[in-house]
Amino acid sequence: MTRGFTLLELVITMSVCGVVLAFAAPNFSKMIESSKMQRLATELNGFLIQARSEAVMRNEALYAHISFLEGTVNTTGSWSIVLADSDDLSTAYRIAHFDGSPYKGIKLTHTFSSQQVSFEEIRGRPKSGSFVFHPKLDSTNKIAIRTSNPPGRIRVCGVEGDRYGYKAC
Repeated sequence: MTRGFTLLELVITMSVCGVVLAFAAPNFSKMIESSKMQRLATELNGFLIQARSEAVMRNEALYAHISFLEGTVNTTGSWSIVLADSDDLSTAYRIAHFDGSPYKGIKLTHTFSSQQVSFEEIRGRPKSGSFVFHPKLDSTNKIAIRTSNPPGRIRVCGVEGDRYGYKAC
């Protein structure tokens, strides 16, 4: 009575595993990409909602400073958003920081003309504008985070249809 695998059984088992992994790998990368997009939408939306709440709680105007220019596309993750109590970041007290480094491979743009989102002190209404982002290699699956003043709403939605579980804008 022999125990274990023969060489032939081992070769067949390894080749079957290789074929299964070859088909699973592309689907796994799409799942990671989808998860990264949903996480960015959730965290950036949460950061903006926190900024609005801070402005109301402190009863002072707050500013979310964006580290890259309006209309520029950032894919390296080398961006950040800093919430501060002044429109001049060099002299401001920094309240919160949102780092873009976990989101490498996602193209991000914004439409805020002064590289900042201001939040009113009484109702916390943000300056109107939007963040739009999508995977680097897939420009059809865009998500937008739109701020509108009035009514002061911060909304996450899919551009050109439902995307990643978010309804169309």
